[in-house]
Amino acid sequence: MNHRELERCNALLGVAPGVARETLAKTIVQKNFALIRAGAPEAERAQLRAAHDAIVAHLDEIERLQRVEATASGRIEQPKKQVEQLATEMEQEWEEPKQSPWHPWSFDSWQINTLAPPFVALLAIGVQQTPIAFLLTGFHVWVHEFGHATIGWLTGHRALPLPIGWTPIASEKSFFVYFGVLFLLGLMFVAGLRERKRWPMILAVVLAVVQAFMTWRLPQPTAEMWIAFGGVGGEFYLSAAMVGLFYFQFPEKFRWGGCRYFFLFIGAGSFFQTFGLWRKIYHGEEGIPYGSMIYGEEDAGGDMNGLHDAFGWSQRDIIHTYHHLGNGCLAVMLGLWVYFALRLDRVAARKFGW
Repeated sequence: MNHRELERCNALLGVAPGVARETLAKTIVQKNFALIRAGAPEAERAQLRAAHDAIVAHLDEIERLQRVEATASGRIEQPKKQVEQLATEMEQEWEEPKQSPWHPWSFDSWQINTLAPPFVALLAIGVQQTPIAFLLTGFHVWVHEFGHATIGWLTGHRALPLPIGWTPIASEKSFFVYFGVLFLLGLMFVAGLRERKRWPMILAVVLAVVQAFMTWRLPQPTAEMWIAFGGVGGEFYLSAAMVGLFYFQFPEKFRWGGCRYFFLFIGAGSFFQTFGLWRKIYHGEEGIPYGSMIYGEEDAGGDMNGLHDAFGWSQRDIIHTYHHLGNGCLAVMLGLWVYFALRLDRVAARKFGW
């Protein structure tokens, strides 16, 4: 094994060059258990074992060369009893505990990936039909405001989403916002690279490209139009993202195994509330919600008023755009559920090494 490959294996296990066998044995057991608790896929644990085996083979080769040198110089070869005892202990410690397929924090359980999302989604929809639905109104409003804010940030504007139905957005672009968002995307990319997770790396690159285009190439009037669109738009795509992220594993410090249930519940409730409203609007059972939450239906500064009056969208444009956006987000969520329910994620992991 060459020096570069040895450094890669040491970095993957987090051990120093020349590590003792006892330390190496403890490290592989600890890291393996940590991956199991986090619900890491089998492919990731296989990479860990491969790195461990490569380091052990390297240590064996060093010991062999030392024995050859000792024999050539007339010294007595040391007995192998301690080495053999360590190997036996390591094999015993290597036996992986069986994690229950019903463990709710697991990302690799077919039962959890198949049954938990529809159960939590139906629970959220059911709560929306009860008198306690008002408890979720604040979260729904906040998703709407984050819809405005995310477009504002991607176009280089300062934005502060407030859960009172208002998001102040600066009119001028800000280098602080642009490079701040870019820095956070860079952290996401590095985290994905260190933990060998491709989806954060791909997402970071895509968002960085979108951010650069929307900040420096998108005309200001067009940016303002998409900011206005992003309120209700965010109720669709941000809610769908919260649902879809249930299947994707974050770094362990995020405690995403448990937090994802909360975001799934809020995302599902917010999405289907908005989806139901715009379905009624599409079929003519409701009217377009002109005005704003703070100043009421007569507020000419509402999102729909801006799209209609300032940016020339017809009522048909508004209705059909949000209707198709809702259908598209629903299709993506159902597609993800089918993908994991059919275990296609495991097929992809075996084929591409994910």
